[in-house]
Amino acid sequence: MSSKKYRLDLSFVGTPFKGWQSQAGGGTVQDLITDALEAIGHEGKRPVGCSRTDAGVHARAFTAHVACTFDRSPEAVLRGLNANLPPEIRVFGVRVLRVSFHARYDAASKAYRYFVYRDPVVPPPLHPFVSHWCGALHRQALEEAAAFFEGEHDYSAFTTAEGRKRETRRTVDRCAWTFGDALWTLEVRGRSFLHRQVRCMAGALLGVGSGRIDAGSLETALSGGEAPPFPALPGRGLTLWDVQYPHAEYEEEYDSGMVPEGWPG
Repeated sequence: MSSKKYRLDLSFVGTPFKGWQSQAGGGTVQDLITDALEAIGHEGKRPVGCSRTDAGVHARAFTAHVACTFDRSPEAVLRGLNANLPPEIRVFGVRVLRVSFHARYDAASKAYRYFVYRDPVVPPPLHPFVSHWCGALHRQALEEAAAFFEGEHDYSAFTTAEGRKRETRRTVDRCAWTFGDALWTLEVRGRSFLHRQVRCMAGALLGVGSGRIDAGSLETALSGGEAPPFPALPGRGLTLWDVQYPHAEYEEEYDSGMVPEGWPG
């Protein structure tokens, strides 16, 4: 049976889904991509994603790979998948892999953005993508506290019990705020993250910015010391913004050019 290994680049609004990772009862992005692949003739394994993404979390750019039991052009695969997916999920690029590639382990870096909306009323188009915060926040405190996260630290205080089952030291290459009139954006970039790590980081920063958490507790927590639990902000405000891979050559590729459009920030 002829087959090809494909890289799929997709984008999705996470609101109606239970995250990426397949689970009992369905309703995940991985389940729906698998169903769409089967609808166009695939009979093999499920696609592997670059990240698990929790329920309600969005992805402006998400990468998966799959070894398919068919031989189709990248354009035919893209059109076939989108014809069998809900409108909240769009495949915008398909490439036929020339060499070994793993969507998760080969990622050089991932960037997440957490959106906080500050005005009293959230515009309806932004509502699915932001966390609404009406209380006072001190910009300088947010900026100074964000800098604590950059570098290699122990993130055991910024994850769940599930996350603490793994090695909890992680390196964050960038953690910084951008302040608009009403939309404030936290960008966190690194190679890998623990379960709910970015949402816990964002929750801790808003705690500092609002004066509810002492900034010194962040430094204590990042060194593995005793610290209060840091609440994870809602998944709706988090978007996987970008995933970077080392340069690679592909046998064939088709890119619709869709991904930069239609996202906040």
